[in-house]
Amino acid sequence: MSIKGDLFPFFKTLALVAGLAAAFSLHGAEATEEGAVNNPWAFNLTLYGWLPGVDGDFSAGRFSKSVDTSFIDIAEELRNFPLAFMGRLEAHYERLGLYVDGNYMGLDFEPRFDQGISKGLSSQLGIMEYGVMYRLFGAPAADQVGHWTEKTRSNMLEVYLGGRTIWLDNQVEFGGIGKASSSESLTSPLIGGRFTVEFSPEWFVLVDGNGGGFGMDDVDFAGSVMGMVGYRTTLFGVPASLEAGYRALRLDLKKRLIETNVTMSGPFIGLTGYW
Repeated sequence: MSIKGDLFPFFKTLALVAGLAAAFSLHGAEATEEGAVNNPWAFNLTLYGWLPGVDGDFSAGRFSKSVDTSFIDIAEELRNFPLAFMGRLEAHYERLGLYVDGNYMGLDFEPRFDQGISKGLSSQLGIMEYGVMYRLFGAPAADQVGHWTEKTRSNMLEVYLGGRTIWLDNQVEFGGIGKASSSESLTSPLIGGRFTVEFSPEWFVLVDGNGGGFGMDDVDFAGSVMGMVGYRTTLFGVPASLEAGYRALRLDLKKRLIETNVTMSGPFIGLTGYW
């Protein structure tokens, strides 16, 4: 299975943001008279795994299909282990922040037989969210990282504005006939917020929700909601947190004769490093 050219900007954007984060981290620090480092910048990188099931309707012209299946059911239909990359990078300056959150999944489904024709399906899905955020209350990110081991914590509320780009590439193989493929890329705005509640210096709960689409680029609605529990610690001397929770993503798309109204939802686990 090969990654199509439409997905290259997805990885290029992640690499660019990571490079900018490293540059700002090197040049953003200023020495005070006491020799301490006063750096208003802070960064965090999350690697996570999301195992969504699918529930919704797909239609192309007069043909339609309803789907209600879990991730385990999907995995049982695959030829091999799914290829996936999921991560989130944030760069904070005082209360202002930038973020990029990317999901890529490549699925190769087992061939089936329909009216004597052998079929196999390869599907690649990329979802990237990006934008600017502002912390309305709670300590700035740099203060949190600088005082990681201290016992004082405060709840936080952030709002954000950005965009969501969705890539979808499908390739169907027909025995003795050949193959057919389709590829789409859709981009729409989003607005959202997230709230963090601190139960102790180590334990916290985060709730994140956003919505968008507004009919732009044939996206009637695209929104997600996520809830997770996190535990703060240090790994090899680096501030870190372990997270587990549940995420749901709703997509209502209509492109020419193709219409999709689907919800992807399932559990996830993640690991975040802070610097």
